[in-house]
Amino acid sequence: MSLSYRLPGTQIEEITSPSSVNPSSPQRTPCFIGTASAYITVTNEEVTRGSGLTDSLAYTSSGIYEIIRCGSQKGLGNFVEDTHFTLVANQILWTSTGVMDENAKYYVTYKYIRPTTDYIYKEFYSYEDVLADLGDNIPGNPLVMIANLSFRYYNLPKIATVQVPVGETIDDYTEALDLTKYRDVQTPVCLTTNPLVQSVVVAHVTERSLPVNGRYRMTYLGAPVGTPVGTEDDPDSLRGLAAAIKNERVCFVNATRGLYYYNDPDTGEQASTVVNGSFIAAAIAAYRDSFIYPAASLLNKTVTGVELYDEDYDDYYSEYMLTLAGSSSLYLVAPSGGYMKVIDDLTTDNSTVERNNVNIITAKDYIARDVAIQMDRTFIGSLIKNRPQYGGVVLNYLKTLFKTYLNNNVIEQVGDLKVSLPADRRDTCNIYYSYYAIYVNKLIDGTYSILL
Repeated sequence: MSLSYRLPGTQIEEITSPSSVNPSSPQRTPCFIGTASAYITVTNEEVTRGSGLTDSLAYTSSGIYEIIRCGSQKGLGNFVEDTHFTLVANQILWTSTGVMDENAKYYVTYKYIRPTTDYIYKEFYSYEDVLADLGDNIPGNPLVMIANLSFRYYNLPKIATVQVPVGETIDDYTEALDLTKYRDVQTPVCLTTNPLVQSVVVAHVTERSLPVNGRYRMTYLGAPVGTPVGTEDDPDSLRGLAAAIKNERVCFVNATRGLYYYNDPDTGEQASTVVNGSFIAAAIAAYRDSFIYPAASLLNKTVTGVELYDEDYDDYYSEYMLTLAGSSSLYLVAPSGGYMKVIDDLTTDNSTVERNNVNIITAKDYIARDVAIQMDRTFIGSLIKNRPQYGGVVLNYLKTLFKTYLNNNVIEQVGDLKVSLPADRRDTCNIYYSYYAIYVNKLIDGTYSILL
């Protein structure tokens, strides 16, 4: 078909048959929100010695926290603080004459105060980049600790972070979540056990997962160290906290404390720190998002990186306690060889099996997201010249798409697929789909008889 006029750079095609299906990546991206170093490290900044007593560094105006090293060559610390210079009013004040000639070059490694403008949404593709930006892998920097697990233990290709200031408030977390609203992340996790912040997170994932927003998110929560399993009537217990949420997009972990091991940057020796339920939940979230298969289940899998306490067996991990916690739809883990084993990966909504199993939710979210991507990419901008024919083309494409999901074991069986073009909105194409989910075998019931 020829046209007498076409806008420069445009191409108009009449869709006559479905295009080939190219599903989008099912890889989920977690976004961790929490505290990290309040300072940024500058390594080997080249400074020219001035004519006065003081020299300014590149980030003097931000406020210099400490000088780590100062030397005549990169990596050399032959100028000693309090002997050759001191840090006064965020400037290097030379106190020893004849150490540095005017206009001579020297190199300074230092930390300056992180400006408020740097508390933003960031994406990282390596652990080394996290260390360079957010600080050392130490208890004071939980964002770096969870990044260590994500990259070095679970091999995630990418994570996102939003740093909140030390002494974080509910508003800090609310603003941090707002920074993720339109980002391509599927699992926002706040590293806090504050129930008020957790309620904000639950509201966020619920609102962002509405079809009109199409972000389809889940979150993982945890409780302070020592929170009892309790009862659903007790709002300060694990069962009470989980029962108060009842949301298919929220997992609440039953473990409240574990050990995280790290190398002390000052001594180089291995050390450990106690982490609470929110960090354990973040570790599980990171491990889950390392799987590409949309319907992956963590049931019976072992999560490394956090060691649960065997002595907590009677309070949290006995068969009786796990049964109580599971009845309130807590996400169940237990100690296993120094790590933690997933006993049941449950959401807090136990109203139906379909709303209670994480693998069904993640597969559902992937399909909803991918269908939108595929249909928009293939048909938006097409000319509807013959409405019945066009509807048939869209339906055939939808069938091809769901056959791909079936062949990739994302669904068990295709249900009904429908396409309609409403007469009252002639620029719109309505689609409908249904399918049978992939279920996890959780129970084996048996009967027996003794033959005579």
